[in-house]
Amino acid sequence: MNQINKRTLHYYDEIGLFCPEYKTENGYRYYTCFQIVQLELILTLRKIGMSVDEIKKYMECPSGAFLSQMIADQNDRIEKAIRQLTEAGDFLKKKSERLQQGMEAYHGKTELIRLPERKILLSDPIKGAYDDEDFSVAAQFSMRLKKIFGLYDNFGSRISSEKIMQKKWNEYDCFFAYGDENAGEYDVVIPEGMFLRAYCVGSWERIREIYQQILEYAERNQLVLADYAYEEGLNEMSVQRSEDYITMITVPVSSLN
Repeated sequence: MNQINKRTLHYYDEIGLFCPEYKTENGYRYYTCFQIVQLELILTLRKIGMSVDEIKKYMECPSGAFLSQMIADQNDRIEKAIRQLTEAGDFLKKKSERLQQGMEAYHGKTELIRLPERKILLSDPIKGAYDDEDFSVAAQFSMRLKKIFGLYDNFGSRISSEKIMQKKWNEYDCFFAYGDENAGEYDVVIPEGMFLRAYCVGSWERIREIYQQILEYAERNQLVLADYAYEEGLNEMSVQRSEDYITMITVPVSSLN
């Protein structure tokens, strides 16, 4: 009735956790219908992670207050586990979306798109040299993201549109990461609007080709680059060679018309 196998019932009997009402000389065990509720409680407590020893301790000296506290403690653990699983699920969903974008990308692909408002988190300033100072900033930013989201995740780099137009493509501003839509912690809001999005396939040296292409696209279509461009990797977790690395660049634009 409780869908418990015979071996488990025998084990519970051996340790004195749940014993039959009556045992015959030839080993048959008989349980009463009143014991079903007791067994259901034991099975439920096991499902939520309580050890056999913890349950046995309670069963030896049943107390409403003790049981209430045990249930409250386990409920806290369950809620924590749910939060962790939700965070992990969100993390994997984002990775899946990024991988899908990468699968549809090719070097030089450029498109004009509309994006909703997004909240972002920013690191301390960097020089773009990716030296010890920049790596120190990256480590601090990574720890901050871990504290906020509960997981270490990759993050991108930000460069001002002014630097792009000056062709100073290595002079990055800072690192960035997208904030949770429902979270209270964020540093900047990127307004809803039109954006140029382009893709680079290959090592960092090829990114300048894409920035040049962005400038040419903007000029042809009478667009002005605004604020900052945001670079983010799409396939860090699945790439083995630098020439297969995919970088997505997104920059807000306005029309001259």
